[in-house]
This record gives sequence, structure tokens and C-alpha cells, in this order.
Amino acid sequence: MLNLKEGKLRYNGLPFFSIGFNYHPSAAGCQYWQKWDAVRIDEDLRQMAQLGFNTVRFFIFWADFEPEPGHYDEEKILRLKTFVSLAARYQIQCIPALLTIWMNGQLFDLPWRDGRDLWTEPTMVAREIAYVRRIAGALRDQKNILAYDLGDEVIHVDLPRAQSLSRRAVAAWLQTLADAIREADPGALVLQGNEASAILGTHQFRPDNAQQLDLLAIHGYPVWSPFAIESIASYKASCYPSFLVQFARTYGPVLVDELGCYGGDEEVTRDYLCATTHSILTNGAQGALVWCWQDFATKEKPYALHPGERFVGLIDHRGRHKPALPILQAFAQRATTDWANLSLPASPIAIYISAREQEGGPNYLQPDTPLMSGSFYAYLLLKRAHLPCEFAYKNLEQYRLVICPSIAHITLQEQELLADYVTKGGIIYYSTADYLHGFGGEELFGIRLKDFTLRTEEVSFFRWQGQQYPLFWNGYEGHMARIPLVKTTTAEVLSCYPNGTPAFTRNTYGQGVAYYLNAPLEAQLNLPFRLDIAQWHMLYSELAEAAGIQREINVDVSDVEVAIMLDAISQSRYGFIINHAAETVQATVSWNIPQTNHTLTEKIVLEGKGVRVLNWTPEQHSDY
Repeated sequence: MLNLKEGKLRYNGLPFFSIGFNYHPSAAGCQYWQKWDAVRIDEDLRQMAQLGFNTVRFFIFWADFEPEPGHYDEEKILRLKTFVSLAARYQIQCIPALLTIWMNGQLFDLPWRDGRDLWTEPTMVAREIAYVRRIAGALRDQKNILAYDLGDEVIHVDLPRAQSLSRRAVAAWLQTLADAIREADPGALVLQGNEASAILGTHQFRPDNAQQLDLLAIHGYPVWSPFAIESIASYKASCYPSFLVQFARTYGPVLVDELGCYGGDEEVTRDYLCATTHSILTNGAQGALVWCWQDFATKEKPYALHPGERFVGLIDHRGRHKPALPILQAFAQRATTDWANLSLPASPIAIYISAREQEGGPNYLQPDTPLMSGSFYAYLLLKRAHLPCEFAYKNLEQYRLVICPSIAHITLQEQELLADYVTKGGIIYYSTADYLHGFGGEELFGIRLKDFTLRTEEVSFFRWQGQQYPLFWNGYEGHMARIPLVKTTTAEVLSCYPNGTPAFTRNTYGQGVAYYLNAPLEAQLNLPFRLDIAQWHMLYSELAEAAGIQREINVDVSDVEVAIMLDAISQSRYGFIINHAAETVQATVSWNIPQTNHTLTEKIVLEGKGVRVLNWTPEQHSDY
């Protein structure tokens, strides 16, 4: 029996990391319910299990199963039950995507939908309820359904309409269908897979509006990221999915149900998957399902219109294993055994999630909600500083340091929340990305808005603790058309701009401290190669040191990610050293053995996107 306990997947009471593939048979592609080949499917599932994978996500094309309203194709439902039974033969868990209409850039639409929207039109919602009940009811006796996916990237069935839906409408739709599934298959887990726009806030199908779901399912492909990712081999690319994981897990357990590498050759794909799989594990994901199992021999829809979709499998259409497959296989072997009991320790640092709801916009007072470049680059800077982090929007008192990166809009309620946190002894760093609506407030930060300027050369850099930080006020994503000038009331000036006005300040407030950077440091980094032109992460390192936060592992190279995970059974600790750069790095690693006075130091060499895992207990240490 597979379920969730304390936010983690468990199978028969034991920890379960879901690792496997998204699947259509190579020869049939999206037409496999029509061109049924049980022998081929059986062989594919057998091979997946033999290689050590435990999960398959597959797609129930609604038009195949309900060709007319209320009329179900019983032969195809029998094929569906056969598919799940074949997977059970090899102990593979299944994630069937129910309302599959959108796939690989094309609609596989119901001939009878007639353009009606899926979310609010009463007759369509009624048909959806009946349909998901019928499918979940057919599978209720199967013991290997990990979760039901309401519909893969369902927003793209009608994106303009989906983007216009209110939070309440989306939440009601998710609740209605999740309830229907659980009525038909009691105890079932429910998710709904979305691409990165769900995290970035361009619609309401978002983790913070998905309390009705058991798992939050995300997709993150670097080629379609809104951030300035320079290449698949770049540092940012393999960090991007783990950023999405960390953000989403603020609201619930996360499954990366699509992880892939469009547009990379076989070696680039291999390296990308190596770094990315380890990174999402160490950032709290409950599993990773790669897109996809095998290249497609078929040339039918959608591959005639999108031929590039045919060649993203880890096996080619002739059956040859590509270089990424053994890398993923090795990861799966450790993730499902040695690392199955690992968990993340509590983080002393949080990146604050600012309110993203606006009433009555967009207008001149409140433009469109910006993309979350500030949050992404804050995450990267903490990773480059080898500091642990997670995201938070409440319960801030559990953190020693809260990072509020490039805030473009802050509400009175948020100002009060942050002030309460600092009053009780918290330490906050706040940077602003809007002259008026991003100003943090005089009382907490001890500064006052004085004026604005358009003379960028007068505010082109600041220095602190021996580091110079250049600032670029044009060509970054954000609201800062006017550059704020501030003056202090109670704050201490830590650094000034060339024009003599405060750039970086520190204010004692209650029992805590509030730092204020009068610039959008993080958001301005969202241009190609800008991350590399300065040691930006040193600002966060200095803040952490001032807050008394110590690293358990020290590494002298910034391109690597350092993560600590704990084994609840053996009490041992694992240190994951992940090289997100494309080039080989040489690094010196030192780590402290808990409850002892011993510090171990080792020089290591990591190939591009390579991983080193250290394992130690108070009594001994070893590495992998």
C-alpha cells in the first residue's frame, strides 16, 4: 500500500522514492490505446523494472475513452486495466493522467467539447466528474496506483481561459475532481502536473492554491525557462528544477513528474540528468520521472508537427541505451535503497515568498505580477555560498535569517509580519525592486524615501566587507523605472552609492536586525552571464556569518552545490557535493564530525555535472 506519511511517500510503511519514466510506446506513440500492443508494453515495463525503476506515468487520452458524451469505450477500459496489471507484475507504480487533451504541443480534443471550457462550464464539469469516477472505479482494485493525475498541463487546453480563472474557481475545480476520484477509489492520492508557470505565478493552478491535492507535480525544462539560462550545460540549468522543488515544497510534498533535456545531445543530456536528479533529491523531491522512456518511431500526431519531440527518450527507437540511462539507473539504485531514509535537516535560512495577489490590476499602480527572478537568483546565491535554504511565507520565527529578494510590492500585512519576526529576534535582509510599492517601510528599516533619480551613474555600485557590487538599472526584469533615494532615521549606513546616499543599511529593531539594500540586486542578475561578473554570493555569506550561521561542510568552489541529508535510522549524515558547472572543478572539502572535535579535509576532482557523496557518523566516515 502506497501512501503519504508526514509529507513523504511510503510503500508498505517503508520510505519510497519514485523514479521512472513518462511513457508512450515507441511505435504507437499517442495512439497506443487504439493501436494496442500488449506484448510491446509488457516488454517495456519488464525492462524498466529490470533496470531498477519503480514508476511509470502514462496518459489516458479522454477522446479515446469517451468518444461520445456518456459513452465509454469498454474495450479501451479493459486495455487500461491490462496496462496497470502488467505494471503490477513488475512491481511498478502507475500514475495515470486522466483528462489528457493536450500533449506535446497539440490538442487531442474531444469531438464533442465544442470549445466549452473545462473548469466552469456546468455540463463539461459534470462529464469530467463522471469520467474520472469511471476510470478510478475501474482501477480501484489495483494496488499499484501511486496517484491519479487530473490532467497533464491541462491549462494549455485553453490557456487564455485558464489564465483568467480566479483562485476560487481553480480551487473548486480541483476539489470537485479530487473528491470524485476519492469516492471511486478510496485512499487514492491525487495530483495535477503543470509546467513552471504554476510556480512562477502566471495563473492560479499554483502550489499555494492546491490544498485539495496530495502531491504537487512540477515540470521544469531549462529550454523553456523564463530565466536567463545560457545553455543546458550551464550552472543555472541543472539548478532550475531544484529551485522549483524548493519553492513548491513550501506548500506540500513534491514530485517532479517530468524531468527532461530537450535540445541537448546525448552527452549533455547525460550530464544534465546526473546533476539534476541528485539536486532535486537533496532539495526535498519525492521522486523524478524522466521524459521519456524511448524515442518514437511513429510519425503520427503530434510528431508530424513537432518532430523534435520524437528524440528525447533515454533509449533510441531501435532499442539502444543512450549514455544517460546508466547514469539514471545508478542514481535510482541509491535513491531507492541507501538514500531512501534520508531527510533534510531544518534550515536556518528562508527565502521569503511575497504576496502575489493583487486586486483590480493590472493598472498604473500595480502592473502585472512580475516573474520570480528575484527568488530564483536568491536561491542561486545561497547555493553558491553553500548555505542551506528553503522558502517560507509564514512561521518565520523558526529561521535565523530571512531573505526578502527584490521585492516589487509589499502589503501592510506583510510589513507587520516581517516587523513581528524581527522584533522577536529575527534577522532580515530586504532588497527593493520598486521605488514606491517595494519600499519596505520606515519603522522596521529605519530609513525614509527622499526622492528618486534617473542618473544611473550616481548609483552604479556599492561596497561592503571588501567586496564591490555593481548595479545595472536598465534591462532587468522588474518595476524599477525610478531609482529610489533614501535617507536614514534610525538605521546605520553600511555602504553608500557614489552620490553619497545610503545603499545598504542596518537597523536594530526590537531584539532583531533589519538590513535594507536599496537596489534590486537579485532581479538585475536575470541576464545572460551576469551571475558570473561578480562575487554576488559573498553578500549572503557575510549576512549569514553576521547571523551566526555556520556551514557543516566548507568547499572552496562556488559552482558546486553542497547539501546535507540525515539518515533517521543510522543517524549518519550524507554530504552531497554537486558540480553544476559544465567544466571539471578541483575543490577542497572540509567537514566537521558531529559530537567530536574532528574536522576532515579532502581534495576532490569533480567532472562537469559530477557528484560526490560523503557519508559519515561520529564514529567513522566513508565516501561514495
